[in-house]
Amino acid sequence: MNAVAPGWNRFAGVSRPVAAAVVGLLALLMAWGAVGGVGGDHVAVAKPASGHFDDLVGDHALYARIAQRVAEGESYYPAAAAEHRSGNYPLRPFVTVRLPTLAHIVAALGERNTMLIFLLIGGGAILAWYRRLRTEPGVPRYAAIGALFVAVNLSQLAAREWLYIHEVAAGVLLALALALYRPARPWATMLVVAAALAIRETVLPVAMLFGLFALIDRDWRAAAGWLALGLCFAGGLAAHIAALAAVTTPADPASQGWHGQGGWIAYLSFVQASSILRFFEGWAAALLVPLALLGWSAWRSRLGLAILLIQLFYAALLMLFARPANFYWAMLVIPTLFIGIAFVPAALAALARSLWRPARALPAAA
Repeated sequence: MNAVAPGWNRFAGVSRPVAAAVVGLLALLMAWGAVGGVGGDHVAVAKPASGHFDDLVGDHALYARIAQRVAEGESYYPAAAAEHRSGNYPLRPFVTVRLPTLAHIVAALGERNTMLIFLLIGGGAILAWYRRLRTEPGVPRYAAIGALFVAVNLSQLAAREWLYIHEVAAGVLLALALALYRPARPWATMLVVAAALAIRETVLPVAMLFGLFALIDRDWRAAAGWLALGLCFAGGLAAHIAALAAVTTPADPASQGWHGQGGWIAYLSFVQASSILRFFEGWAAALLVPLALLGWSAWRSRLGLAILLIQLFYAALLMLFARPANFYWAMLVIPTLFIGIAFVPAALAALARSLWRPARALPAAA
């Protein structure tokens, strides 16, 4: 086993009050989740009365029908507008209609080939994380088990119905992009983030974060690259808005809004429903999600900081805005969330040492 170089663990050597505060917050979040009723009414899955298409239900059926119409030669936006209307889905504002990228991919390649491509991307993400965790300076070798946590949380890639949920495709691309991220060589990450952004516009905060890091590092080439990516995205989004406006009217239904405000319990529920924890009771999410966040907060590195900020940002997004039917938004970050568990043993050991460290003896009075 590799020796652990000092400095990677942010909690090593912290003061006793800091350690007590961290442990207290961890215990509070766990207890809150354990008694808060994770799952239940916080998650709304498609009902039998929802729209159906070829054994698919709800949003899965909606996006599959759109892809089929595109495969049959229809333009994306008229097809999407027609399907949204027939299923009584909102068409306003523009974010209620997905970007056309995934529908065109499925229409061009077919379901089986598209699933195969994303399974290969998922395999690449697993291998990239294994290699990253084995070779990252200072990180203990057992941290490579984090690649297994990536693998078990990409199981949706093998299920046909999840092929049509954009967050699944964008999430596996984001997992690969994060494994490849190196500040000195950001180009591979930039390319993969661009692909994820073309599928789901909610990946934009990740691109913005990496652009901010490039500015902090005064890496003007990388900053220019991220800026160019942002400008291309803005142009594509403007085209999306214009094309959608051409096929909608003020009479089309509008979204009820995104003001779920379900808080911590809703976030845990979304994570449970979107991850391998769906096969367990709610207490599993109540215990493991805070531990995963603790693990990410322990890894003192640029990548560790990036993923911690990404996880906290999307956690806040889910807590504040996601409705029960939006639980699958969590799939953007689920593939990388539980990698943090790999850093938990060292984090807890460091906190325990700080709590049990003997108090420094006071100097004897003269």
